[in-house]
Formats: sequence, C-alpha cells, structure tokens
Amino acid sequence: MQTDQPAQAGGFILREAQRQDIPAIVALWEEMMDFHHAYDSRFRFAPNAARELQRQLHAAIRSRSAHVLVAVSAGSVIGYILGELHVRKPIYPMGKYGFISDISVTQGWRRRGVGRALVESLLLWFRRHEVTAIELFISEANPISGQFWEAMGFRPFLRMLRMDVEGKKG
Repeated sequence: MQTDQPAQAGGFILREAQRQDIPAIVALWEEMMDFHHAYDSRFRFAPNAARELQRQLHAAIRSRSAHVLVAVSAGSVIGYILGELHVRKPIYPMGKYGFISDISVTQGWRRRGVGRALVESLLLWFRRHEVTAIELFISEANPISGQFWEAMGFRPFLRMLRMDVEGKKG
C-alpha cells in the first residue's frame, strides 16, 4: 500500500513509519514527555523507558493492529502518531475501537498543520478497520493538548483519577 502523501501546504509528507525512523520517534517522544513534565512532574519515566519504547515501536510497525505514521520534512522526521486497534469484552457494546497512544510534533513545527494531518490520516485508517469509537488519554494539566483534541472533534467521555502511593516504586 502506498502511504506517502503529497507534500502538505506546510512542506511535509506523511508516510508509514519504518524501522530506521525509530530513533527519531524516540527523540520526539522524549520531547513530548519533557513538554508534559513542565505541566505535571508526574510525567517521568524509568531510565530504560527509551529502550522499551524502541521495542514497542518495532512491534507496532510490524503489527496489523497498530499504525505508526511519521511526518517528514527535508528528510527529517518532525512528527509521529501511534494508533492501535483494541476490542472490548463482549459485555460492552463498543466492540472494536481505536486508541491513539501517542502523538508528538517537534517544537518548531507545532501549529503548522502537522498534528492535524497525522490525526486525520490515522482516523482514515481507523475507519477502514471499522472501529466504533476512538479513544485517547490527555493530561488535564496540559491545556494545549485538551484544546487540540477538542478542535479535532474529541469530547470528554470518562475521567481517569490517580492516587500516587508514597513509598511504592512503579
């Protein structure tokens, strides 16, 4: 399947991620986590998080139930998105749904249509796989993320609460 798209108005293309893109995707993920950490100090990860992400990306790129897209400009990866297909247990009416695990666009390319293009392309992939809904998590402490997803048509559905347990690692 041909996945390269013509250059967007902003001078970038979208294509399926390849193994050689993984270091650039990990760097974008780290940039995203630093961005979130500035809003909420709980966004911190284990020292081996980058290595585990590399393994997850290798598996996702090979998987039929995941889709990893990159945005590329002048040969450099400037953004990526990772979506996965999931199935709810039969007691839930939702059935097969899409889950947007990650999206990141490097600082200099934000607010130039890259994120929107990545999401719209992933939404098409989800529709081709006949999902009944698409879900994602956002950080409540990050107003920029919430505004982006609402502009993309997403609305609040469930709210996750968290309690950190002192003295426990993990």
